[in-house]
Amino acid sequence: MDTYPDVYAKLALAITSMQLAKQNAVEEFGIGEDLPFMFMGWRGDQLSVIMVFSRADMKLPVSKRVPKVGMICDVMRSVYWTDSITFIAEGYMSKAPWNLKGKKLQEAFAANDPKVVECITSSHVSTNRHGEPEVMLMSTPYNTLLGKHVVWGDQATFSQGVGAVFQDAPVLNVVMTGLKEDCEHMSLEEQEQVVAHLFSNGVSVQEFEPPGSIQ
Repeated sequence: MDTYPDVYAKLALAITSMQLAKQNAVEEFGIGEDLPFMFMGWRGDQLSVIMVFSRADMKLPVSKRVPKVGMICDVMRSVYWTDSITFIAEGYMSKAPWNLKGKKLQEAFAANDPKVVECITSSHVSTNRHGEPEVMLMSTPYNTLLGKHVVWGDQATFSQGVGAVFQDAPVLNVVMTGLKEDCEHMSLEEQEQVVAHLFSNGVSVQEFEPPGSIQ
């Protein structure tokens, strides 16, 4: 199995995976089709599990998606024993954020601000040796051309502690909280039950490592 020894390697895999998924989605569904949320759970330098929202979930308001994010993080921690999580989603980025003057990115994009573009953002959330949360964000802008072809721009990386990264970011806040909380390891029967519950709630699960086992 491949190993991903640092945050850059993990983010590179996440971005490459979503770029391929985006191109396939545009070819199949057309321009304007946003990708579902994707979560990659890591155990050390190994990719343990990937969980993905359904397209139906993405039509729900953020307030109704957040509890399901919490459920995913709980399962990643208690069943797969993940110690870091990469969250990948579509969004917007500004090439001149100082010009926004308090306006939200989505509003600026809708107003045809030439400095605001669509992007895919991968956010890797982990904890340092003091147990404090850390996050690194990598955003990749894109344009969709006629002929259903996606053109990718240069990546932008932002890294710091919690601070402004988590401001007005409810999903990232849930991931951070889920990663900090102590989790109770489950029996095999309990693991199967909670993963089946995710499936029944429209979350797809792809395992790369078996669930953590109780000695």
